[in-house]
Amino acid sequence: MKSRYSTNAKAWRLSPFKALAVALLLGSVGSLSTAMLAQSGPSQGVQQQPQPVSLPHLYWHFLVYQNHLDTVAAAQSAQGQDGSWLSGDLQRRMGFSDADFAPIRASSVRLSSELQALAAQATAIQTAGASSSNSAQLKALATQREADINAEIASLKQALSPAKITAFETFITQFFAPKTLTYQITPASGQAAPAAVQP
Repeated sequence: MKSRYSTNAKAWRLSPFKALAVALLLGSVGSLSTAMLAQSGPSQGVQQQPQPVSLPHLYWHFLVYQNHLDTVAAAQSAQGQDGSWLSGDLQRRMGFSDADFAPIRASSVRLSSELQALAAQATAIQTAGASSSNSAQLKALATQREADINAEIASLKQALSPAKITAFETFITQFFAPKTLTYQITPASGQAAPAAVQP
């Protein structure tokens, strides 16, 4: 059973950027962001530097991702498979007990539900076409999204000790931090490596 766990865990363990992509692209949660980006229009050829993601948005992405893992694990369980390794992956990596992680899991369910409702509204507004009224409605939905995120952060800060909040924030910051990739170039067979990279 242990080897099955490690095989499955490796298959489902995603890089932070893939985790973010899954959290935003699966389901309708990403629709609100997409609708708001489409409404703001192209950047007129101006290259913008990537901005660091704010801590509240790290909470958002983590909570939506945890809810996605729980949903997939529930689907596996419904098919008679053990999905607990998947739903508990991030909890184990943080070293949180079930009691410590319960408020995070509950928050992930609430926030995902709230954001799905907002995404459905944004999709309906976007389908109606571009107008100043629709733009204002999308901005209002974005404001509501931020309020929902901040409400969940406040809830977690009441439910968890300051030490657990610090540990959680450290984990999500590192989890979504850009990773440096290194590549080793292997020459085609029969060719010598350039002098600079030969052993």
